[in-house]
Amino acid sequence: MHRQEILDHVRNIILATNQGLFPDDVSEFASMTYDLGMDSFHLESMISRLKDEVADIEFTPWYIKASRRGHDTVGSMVDFIDERMVRDVPAELPEGRATHLSNAGPAGLDVEVA
Repeated sequence: MHRQEILDHVRNIILATNQGLFPDDVSEFASMTYDLGMDSFHLESMISRLKDEVADIEFTPWYIKASRRGHDTVGSMVDFIDERMVRDVPAELPEGRATHLSNAGPAGLDVEVA
């Protein structure tokens, strides 16, 4: 999954969990709490959906860093997910192993490993 796909998916989840927002409100630089008005319930709902739909990532490190004023941007969340997904994809498989792995992404999204 490329960064732009992650960004689009995060935006869609934010819009779904906070229906008072408009698509133009959810920019990469928008603070989730200050600009978008998300509270802990909204953040937890979003993180839960991201874990289910994108990748089973531990978001505590992002949440700790994001709790500092201005660090809870949409872009910081996207970067965090992007970094974890790259780190979790194996570089190569041992001989004789399956060459097609599922990347715990949205339904139908698979990563081909050469």
